[in-house]
Amino acid sequence: MSWPHRIFAGQFTDFELKLLRVFRAVADCGGFSAAEAEIGLTKSAISKHVSDLEIRLGVRLCERGRSGFALTEEGKVVYEAISQLLVSLEEFRSRINAFHSELIGEFYIGFIDTLVTNETAPLREILSDYSKANPAVRLNMMIGSASEIDRAVDERRLHIGVSVADERPSGALITPLAVERSLLYCGAGHEAFALSDADLTDERLAQYKLVQHGYSLAENRAFEEMGLKSAATSHQTEGVLFLVLAGTHLGFLPTHYAGAWEARGMIRPIRPAEIAKETKIVVKAHRASLANPMVRSFLSMVKASKPEAKARPPAGR
Repeated sequence: MSWPHRIFAGQFTDFELKLLRVFRAVADCGGFSAAEAEIGLTKSAISKHVSDLEIRLGVRLCERGRSGFALTEEGKVVYEAISQLLVSLEEFRSRINAFHSELIGEFYIGFIDTLVTNETAPLREILSDYSKANPAVRLNMMIGSASEIDRAVDERRLHIGVSVADERPSGALITPLAVERSLLYCGAGHEAFALSDADLTDERLAQYKLVQHGYSLAENRAFEEMGLKSAATSHQTEGVLFLVLAGTHLGFLPTHYAGAWEARGMIRPIRPAEIAKETKIVVKAHRASLANPMVRSFLSMVKASKPEAKARPPAGR
């Protein structure tokens, strides 16, 4: 017996659009539970939204249960169609916004973690200026790993992504923002904490467990040059800090982020004059998103926030 269904026809309301957005978020997150925080709904509410969408479309979109979450073949087709629809809606809003001096709409920004303590990255000032200049724009903030941010920009689920510079080719427009310095740290409970830097030779360090950032090519090179091997991986800096504080692993941490724990004597850097890495923090936007005036406005404020931009007199039009 086939499901009763009401195919989308005639009016297409905000409620139907919400159902589509919820389903795509569930698919992006890989399940109902994982989507709760991102969507802001309970698991039961999310389940009802997806079920309502399935009834309206007359197809089963996903398998969920003890075996895990997986899109059906129909679900994959619907997911792609939703993505195309939302891109078209964004392009429509962009064209309409072009008629008005005041920008209006939903603006999605993603950040890698720990940037809030980085004083060299003027994000607080940029966000403040942007919000004041565009009060009718609703900001939607996302924190994720570099790979999650980059993928969301590529798939145009984010208008702007603040991530790390990637040596691999990308179709995104890249704007440099800041440089982040990281040192190799150990926790107070680790054997290395009580040893002098002179005693912590490369050979000695090679005996210890290290936790590595999953996205850092610079970290890969540093480990290879020193003959070190990672014993754990984290895609967020907080995960690295957990293992360093646990006293079980050594790991690279940004100095601006590690400072609070270092000041309390809970961690310390190892051979800071010799072992360090620099990470370029950049702002990324899909080139197709440049048609959106909300994106152009944000990027103009990023460029204006750079010291060299502030030092120059404004260019004439």
